[in-house]
Amino acid sequence: MEFDLGRDLCFSGQEISQVVKKIYLFSGMGADSRLFKNLGPIEGYEIIPLPYIHPQQSKTLGDYAALLADHYTFEEPYLLGGVSMGGMIAQELAQLTNPKGLILISTITSRSNMPFLFEWARPLRLVLLFNKRVLEAFAKFADLFTQKSPEGRELFLKMLHDSDADFMRFGAKSVLEWEPPKNTLPTVRIHGTIDRVFPASKITDAAMIEGGNHFMIFEKGEEITAVLAAEFVAIGM
Repeated sequence: MEFDLGRDLCFSGQEISQVVKKIYLFSGMGADSRLFKNLGPIEGYEIIPLPYIHPQQSKTLGDYAALLADHYTFEEPYLLGGVSMGGMIAQELAQLTNPKGLILISTITSRSNMPFLFEWARPLRLVLLFNKRVLEAFAKFADLFTQKSPEGRELFLKMLHDSDADFMRFGAKSVLEWEPPKNTLPTVRIHGTIDRVFPASKITDAAMIEGGNHFMIFEKGEEITAVLAAEFVAIGM
């Protein structure tokens, strides 16, 4: 079933820059649209977080992106983006749709960005561990070592609890096995200096948010909004 996410626009002499661009965003695994509560507004852009759908028989993030491409209709002109796994999905979806650019936050664009733990776990194919109970327990344990505001920690745990078990299992496996596609689109990339999921030491082409962790899209939404607005002007997105 196809969902129309907006009305058709008639440009008739208008420049693209004068039209409100949609920014369609995907959250990370174990999160949802509440993650973007503190992002925006950005003049000339409308931020639209999109909910995930069931992965069905998807084996890879590319398979899942194809489901999303069939499920949603994107109103042009638009940008695609996401946080963590959502950024990976945005890159795959960009291969199948027509965005004007990408917004990649707290995510990776190549295997070289992967932490050692991910590369170590990949060939072991620990499929039996990829269920919500184990992943949720691991995430809660890791959260003990992550700086968050009380509101941020409460939200993190609520989203984790509400997450879909099938999607969590699919996401964990597909992220480990992901082979990033080649991206030639204008891209704004933002990363945190203390991200412990995808360490900043492996990221060389991003605007760095000082003190930003893997949850910074919520904790530092105002700062990230300012970076996005400035980058849009700088590269003409």
